[in-house]
Amino acid sequence: MKMKIFTKRFGKEDFIRDASILQRTINRLRKYVLIPKGVYRFKSFEEADQWMTKTIASTHALQKSKI
Repeated sequence: MKMKIFTKRFGKEDFIRDASILQRTINRLRKYVLIPKGVYRFKSFEEADQWMTKTIASTHALQKSKI
């Protein structure tokens, strides 16, 4: 099976370098967790949506105040 690659870059592919860049990006984004880890149970989808919106907003405000 041959892999097809679509890219606008010229030259030789460097998969190790690309993977390294991706890993660094993921590590940077990991600092900005919007929802704390855990298992959450709700009585309805509406209750879950309200909680999610409130939690994301408060986390965003907390992160913004640290900058």
